[in-house]
Amino acid sequence: MTDAGVSGRHVQRDTASHKELIRLWIAFADRGFAGSFDDFIAADYVGHLGASRMDRAELERLERDFARSFPDMQHTIDELIAEGDRVAARLTSRGAHRGEFQGIARTDRQVEFTALVIYRIADGKIAESWGEVDFSRLMRQLRAP
Repeated sequence: MTDAGVSGRHVQRDTASHKELIRLWIAFADRGFAGSFDDFIAADYVGHLGASRMDRAELERLERDFARSFPDMQHTIDELIAEGDRVAARLTSRGAHRGEFQGIARTDRQVEFTALVIYRIADGKIAESWGEVDFSRLMRQLRAP
């Protein structure tokens, strides 16, 4: 067998395992982040959300706060593409606003918004991510008369 054949299968195996990690991460989100982030997020994680930058502790705080505001939020993976150490996910999120969020008291409204996230995987964990979330759509739904 040639080196190219071996490395080609290795890359396929890696991208498949990277995609599975992201599927499991999204399932963890669907359960409201109940449990430890240790299986998913690297200790030295760096997140980029729009112009904001965050570490693992900030990610965990933001995700748990969001889950308290939208406890039944479910995330549909519309597309999942992997190459090398990167996985790109296109997501649609749907749920009810059951707690204060960004200064807006509970509305009980059903909301839907989309996101694009690129994850960098290292040593079987999410080491870095770049996200663009349609928060303006979410906020319009919460503020609608």
